[in-house]
Amino acid sequence: MDKCKIVVHYSKGEKLIYAEKGGNLLNILRDNKVYVESFCNGKGKCGKCKVKIIRDLDKKTANNNGHLTESEIESGFRLSCETIVNGNLEIVIPEENGTMTVLTEGKECNYELDCLVEKKHAVLDKPCIEDQRDDYRRLSDGFGKEDLSINLKSFPIMGETMRSENFDVTGIFFKNRLLSLKSGKSNVKLYGLAVDVGTTTVAVYLLNLENGKVLDVQSQVNRQRSYGADVISRINFTMENPRGLDVLNRSIIEQINDIIGLLCGRNSIGKDDIYDTVIVGNTTMIHLLLKLTCKYMAMSPYIAMITEGIEFKAREIGIDTGGMVSLIPGISSYVGSDITAGIISSGLLNSERYSLLLDLGTNGEMALGNKNEIITCSTAAGPAFEGANIKCGMGGVIGAISKIDLSKDKIYETIGDVEPLGICGSGVMDMVAQLLSHGIVDKTGKMLEKDKVEDEKDRDRIIREGKMLQFIVARNSRSRKNIIFTQKDIREVQLAKAAVCAGIKILLKEKNIGFDEIEKVYIGGGFGNYMNIKSSMQIGMIPKELGGKLRSIGNCAGSGARMYLLSKNVRDKTKLVVNKAAYIELSKRPDFQDYFIDSMIME
Repeated sequence: MDKCKIVVHYSKGEKLIYAEKGGNLLNILRDNKVYVESFCNGKGKCGKCKVKIIRDLDKKTANNNGHLTESEIESGFRLSCETIVNGNLEIVIPEENGTMTVLTEGKECNYELDCLVEKKHAVLDKPCIEDQRDDYRRLSDGFGKEDLSINLKSFPIMGETMRSENFDVTGIFFKNRLLSLKSGKSNVKLYGLAVDVGTTTVAVYLLNLENGKVLDVQSQVNRQRSYGADVISRINFTMENPRGLDVLNRSIIEQINDIIGLLCGRNSIGKDDIYDTVIVGNTTMIHLLLKLTCKYMAMSPYIAMITEGIEFKAREIGIDTGGMVSLIPGISSYVGSDITAGIISSGLLNSERYSLLLDLGTNGEMALGNKNEIITCSTAAGPAFEGANIKCGMGGVIGAISKIDLSKDKIYETIGDVEPLGICGSGVMDMVAQLLSHGIVDKTGKMLEKDKVEDEKDRDRIIREGKMLQFIVARNSRSRKNIIFTQKDIREVQLAKAAVCAGIKILLKEKNIGFDEIEKVYIGGGFGNYMNIKSSMQIGMIPKELGGKLRSIGNCAGSGARMYLLSKNVRDKTKLVVNKAAYIELSKRPDFQDYFIDSMIME
């Protein structure tokens, strides 16, 4: 077939792609590792995968399902999922697809530094006629390790190392597994990684295992986001495409390896000096990492293939380090190891009184518990608060509107204090709260006609596009594009906030306790950390009765992963958490629907 040449200009520079004629542009970009957001996985529903074609534009490709304005179409914008490549192209990926602000900081409880990776020096007995022990037994006895585990491929190297060093060696162990054998009394440093694989972002921490210090951290947008914003869309991708599971697995493995390469390069360490990698994530992300089918989690009774904490050699799944991978155990198909890690790092288990953990990201997962018991649930809440399903929604990148206050002359603030490109999750939350408090939206979520709005400045921002009322938040002076918030956007937020609020009420009902019996409410996750607490209560997502009890704990999943990496005691404690945690499937509870409907009201 004929090859087409595509020149791509994007945040990382310029890339030249050769593609088959007749191919879908979005698929071509994804296959060539050019990141374009596609919350709906290329179905033409979200309007987020737009690109600007600056050369060889085919006017007939403007099938954009109403997501682009006439001026955008005239200036060359197209949805990449609706664009067929029939010739050479030169395109620009818009700024909206820039670098996202990724939360990496988080709260850690006190714990004992006692890593599973250890370094031991030994001068082994030399073999002789009177001592006929084999090399395996000599190592096992010399290091005092019963049931020593050694990779079969490592035997020839270890045998040569012992003899070349006159049997004076240092062993690096993970539990009873010999990972590496060094010469003499080696001063080799021990490194480990804590990896938080979120639905939206990936954060990787490099740690010194001997003193517990975080040496470096690298975070990125999860490349799988190009195949859907939430876990359901990615599960569907694996079910609808014969190679879907391979694609998503390769995407996350390659991304983790790229980040490992960056961290090792910046810190002048070898990949074989990374002896343990702890990975945390929701159950779907872990299945995609392990290349396990997710389809059984998408159908009743929603059973995962694995939620256990397991350990294996990193290179078994393609992660390029010389050590092990340790997966933190999860609780159920929709309450994963990210919540387990959050329970550990938040300190929820340290009190006799009940506390609540809300991990608000792309998925809304929560846990209620104390030192004696834990109950959990998951709500389909997150995509609206990550910018998905919002007309001008976007991730937390430079240029995203992150704060809104209609009482000010300039009503918005952007990340990086630059021209506005769209609205991220915290801005979405503020927007609804401000519309409500200024009488532009009533408690049912209905946007009022401009003649029913008191403030003249607010009235001037209300427009009607077709049958839908919209509120002009800002205007980009360069692109001359209005950043708007629509009636449909308000409904999306209502659905998300009602799900979170209903989930909280179900957990309290399950334990027959009131709001006054909650000691603390821990807020974790990316969106949860950046949102305005006052706005969340104003729209009714978090009940007002919990005001004053909220504590932001940042990336609690990443914090828990670091603790798990560095402490045997934390690992043991994590097993207890999983054993005592109960999961409530909200879709099977009629009272959830009642709470959900009640929680749609914004007051």
